[in-house]
Amino acid sequence: MLYCKNCRVRLPGSYRRCPLCQGDLSGEADENGNVFPTIPLHTDAEHALMVWLSFCSIAAAAVCTAVNLVLPSGGWWFLFVIGGIGSFWISLILVLKKRKNIPKTILWQVGVLSILAYVWDRFTGFQGWSLNYVLPILCTSAMVAMSVIARARKLDIQSYIFYLIIDCVFGILSFILLVMGKVAVMIPSAICFASTIIFLAALLLFEGKALFAEIQRRFHL
Repeated sequence: MLYCKNCRVRLPGSYRRCPLCQGDLSGEADENGNVFPTIPLHTDAEHALMVWLSFCSIAAAAVCTAVNLVLPSGGWWFLFVIGGIGSFWISLILVLKKRKNIPKTILWQVGVLSILAYVWDRFTGFQGWSLNYVLPILCTSAMVAMSVIARARKLDIQSYIFYLIIDCVFGILSFILLVMGKVAVMIPSAICFASTIIFLAALLLFEGKALFAEIQRRFHL
């Protein structure tokens, strides 16, 4: 049986840490003593979906590669198909790993999709669409999505305020790029900056205590 020196309690089961203080445990684990059954992380339906998505991705890459090798006159466009499939899987894997925390998932998607868009833009001659459209639209959409989901699911402000602030930082970055002349299309960045100011003002005026409490907790002030 496991034993926690801090709490001075004995624990049946196979815990890795004490459920009371999260401290280290000594002794031997007893799997027969588990009170709650082990819940599988993935259901059969999810597993089947992932298998089919994997198969379709491999099949699409193989077919496009074969067609491009037979008809190479249009350039090696199969590399873009493979890159697109890879981008899709990167985004999907992040969603699956962070799905328990929806605001965190949204913020991760903003960062990853912005980087992927910039890389794609660079490799396709850099037309600037990643900075002109993708970054500001993603930031604005993320702010709106966090607020709507928080209201719909009645999330506590502490559970998403930090991620909303980070997204606002991305929105300010989009405005900085506009001021520096790195952005050619003004409207998306201007809308993103206005949305950022509105959301920051709302946080300061309506959730000021929660905002400063979260900052103190995050940075140990």
